[in-house]
Amino acid sequence: MADRETLAAYAANTETYRKVVSDAGGNAMLDDFMKQLPPQACVLDFGCGVGNCAAVMQAAGHLVTCQDASPEMAAMACDLFGLEVEIMSFDKLELETAFDAVWASFSLLHIPKSDLPDILARLHLALRPGGLLYVGLKRGSGEERDRFGRFYAYYEEEELAGHIRKAGLNPISVMHDDIVGMSGTVEPCLHVTSRKPGCLFRLL
Repeated sequence: MADRETLAAYAANTETYRKVVSDAGGNAMLDDFMKQLPPQACVLDFGCGVGNCAAVMQAAGHLVTCQDASPEMAAMACDLFGLEVEIMSFDKLELETAFDAVWASFSLLHIPKSDLPDILARLHLALRPGGLLYVGLKRGSGEERDRFGRFYAYYEEEELAGHIRKAGLNPISVMHDDIVGMSGTVEPCLHVTSRKPGCLFRLL
């Protein structure tokens, strides 16, 4: 179930968040992610926010399914980019072998650590054999709320990679960088791209 305080924080600061995303120029990992996709890939943007990354993937010819728990974020994604967003919490995903890739950019950090194995298992099931999973999170340890009331779970590389392997996915790249988020402070980040075993094959 989505965290109510986190949803309330985004509802009250949607425009601020949009500006932060716009000023940052989006997620720097997106170009590398798209280079690994087949043409017209079916991609799930899992926690799409204001839709900036989904819009880039869609413009590149990919078939993007957008999901987010925040009605306000979904509305802005529609207003800004004409995206159709399914409003749902992460624990409601029940699709099987539906996607060539999943893009989870700074979304899974809003779920408790105890829930991560279940969510990763759902993403594993939703991916086709050979499918790609990107997860972006903030580095650190423990769980806490920021000054806006948003819930955060922090991970270091080995902890996150261990969860991903237990879910049946193979990490293929790990990157570290820093971002300035809505709080205005520089925060260290962790980016892990993984692949589901098997060969990705489908008829276009």
